[in-house]
Amino acid sequence: VDAPRVALFGDCFTMFNEPGIGLATRRVLGAFGYHVELADTGCCGRAKISMGLLPRAIDEIDSTLERLAPIAADRGVTAILVAEPSCLSAIKDDWLQLKLRTPLAVRRAVAAKAMLSEQFLESRWEKHPRRPAFVTPRGRVVLHGHCHQKALWGVESSAAVLRRVVGERLDVLDSGCCGMAGSFGYSRERYDLSMRIGELSVLPAARAAAADDVVVATGTSCRHQIHDGASRESVHPIEALASLLVEA
Repeated sequence: VDAPRVALFGDCFTMFNEPGIGLATRRVLGAFGYHVELADTGCCGRAKISMGLLPRAIDEIDSTLERLAPIAADRGVTAILVAEPSCLSAIKDDWLQLKLRTPLAVRRAVAAKAMLSEQFLESRWEKHPRRPAFVTPRGRVVLHGHCHQKALWGVESSAAVLRRVVGERLDVLDSGCCGMAGSFGYSRERYDLSMRIGELSVLPAARAAAADDVVVATGTSCRHQIHDGASRESVHPIEALASLLVEA
């Protein structure tokens, strides 16, 4: 392959629930001149970590690392792209702190190469093999960031490249948690609390968006909460970019 290679981490949501995100990643990164390879290496363990099932999470993570580490060690792979912020937070934070069997140096090598697709596009903006054209959206682009993302890297990790494409049409919400928090909001006894949290900022903002506006949410939990709580569709940032891409 002549084009620079990037690997897309096949997280559970992208592989089984929202494959359109992976397809959009391939379209957008391909337009920038990259060859996208699927890293179908297993789960990051985030779900088990969040439920306190650490022994099972450790087994799962070590199994994933066994297949992911060679990809990180491959100098021909420019980056490991991750669609879901909660998965990336596991890779760059939890994986480095848990008592895994995989050597820490290997985990650090994987973490160093892993980033959100939007982060990769922004960090190498002046170095991409190609610079595709994008159309101007008809309305605003309204962005809500994931809690893990905001805590570890800030919402600009997604906003920066969107701003390059849509300019002043980007509105970054000053929002807290959507209220879903993984599986938290799915529990019967927590449903009302989940909705009250969402109504503090995210859900009213999603409802207030105009018909031509594009609501963007980086996390799958956030997108489902917006859909169920505000009756509004939202998309991943890479899907928003793909929708504005001018095909060569």
